[in-house]
Formats: sequence, C-alpha cells, structure tokens
Amino acid sequence: MRLTTPAFVLRRVRWSESSLILTLYSLDLGRASGMARGCLRPKGSFLGKVELFSEGEFCLSRREGRELDTVIEASILAHREGLREDPRAFAAAAVFSEWLLSVVSYGNEPSEPVYHLLDNVFSLLEDGAAPMPVLCGGIQRLLALSGHGMQVEACALCGKPDPSPPRWNPSAGGVVCPGCAPGGEPVSPGLLGFLAKSAGTPLEKVVKVRLWPGGYRQCLDLLREYTETHLEKRLPLKALRIMEDMLDAT
Repeated sequence: MRLTTPAFVLRRVRWSESSLILTLYSLDLGRASGMARGCLRPKGSFLGKVELFSEGEFCLSRREGRELDTVIEASILAHREGLREDPRAFAAAAVFSEWLLSVVSYGNEPSEPVYHLLDNVFSLLEDGAAPMPVLCGGIQRLLALSGHGMQVEACALCGKPDPSPPRWNPSAGGVVCPGCAPGGEPVSPGLLGFLAKSAGTPLEKVVKVRLWPGGYRQCLDLLREYTETHLEKRLPLKALRIMEDMLDAT
C-alpha cells in the first residue's frame, strides 16, 4: 500500500553508504520510520529533501505487520535551514524531538495537535526565540496532548486550590497540598505560576516570560522527572547536555 503524507524528519540513522533510516512524525500516521534508499547520493532524487527537522511530503510504501516503511519519494514543504545553522536552536530542536519520540511510541494514533505543536516549536526556534522557554512550554503541551497532563493549580489528590506551601509529587500527578503528601518535594510557586500560564497561553507569548536565573533549568528538571515517572523509564536525552553546555558558554 502506498500513501502520501506530510511529516517532519526527527531522526536520521545511516543504514548504508547511500541510505538512511528516517524517523518521521506524520500528520496522518503519527510516528513512522522509513528506509530512504540512495538518499545520500550526490545526484539522487532525495537530495536536500530529507534534512533533519525539515517538513516534507512523503510517499511511503507500507506493508502490514512491518514497522519500517520504504520512502518512495519526497518533496520539501519547509527546509528549516535556520534550525540547522544556529547551534543553540539545533540542539533545542533535537531535545524536543528526543522528548517527543520518548513519549510517542509506534502504533499510537496520529495527533494533528502534536503535529502543529512540532511546527510551532520549530518555527519559534528558527526565528531566534530563547530555547529554554520554548522547550518548557512545548514539553508541557506535549505531555498534555499525550495524555500525561499535570496539575499545577490545585492539589492533584484532593482538589484544594492553590495549596500552600505547595509540594511536588510527580506520581500523584503534579502539585499536592501538605495534608495529602507531607513528604512531597517543595516546589517554587513562581515555577507553578509559569506552568499555569503556559498551559493556557499561546506559545508565542509564553516564550517572552522571564524567570529567575536557573528557573528554566529547574522547570526542565521538573518536567523530566514528571515524564520519567509517568513513562516508567529514563529519557535518552543525548542532546540536552550539549544544549546546556552551549547555554553555559554564552
């Protein structure tokens, strides 16, 4: 069976001297993988059409029972050169892609909101937005869209609004009050305020919010702990250390 679908290229793995295995997030299929044979040949038909983080229209050949499709042809919809030319934007896009691929497994139903979230995150990074607020706001949305939303405005256990002093319990679903989880970790009200604002505000406005020095790192650590708790696995975020080193150097 052949089908054509728009998709983002989130990972490229070299299979042979001239071929790549692409991991895609497709509007119609969700997460998918495809063998792009001959795509590394200098005069091949795939030249410039399967770059990392680019968006394209892909014609895939699918066989029932197989996870690996064959990429028959591709046409470019958005090159995203800006993501690949700016090291910080590239690293942040890689972190978000790794996070998404950890949350979204093969066989999950495709999600149009997740697809448009990818486009939004990549566009903001390409346009020069600060990487950390883009990541924190984008990841929170990704978790909510994937069925792992967190409670940040009321106790996740009893529903009491604005618990004070707030405690953080990822296994309970987010913020909790001292009466429900006296052993929960303290969490900054400012961090909870940012996450609450992020949940109901367009990402373009969220990225303009400024936290205290180190605030976004705390937020990313909190989101990572929450994600790993609910997925019951560690996130293989290889690009995160590279991005943090780049931010430390600036």
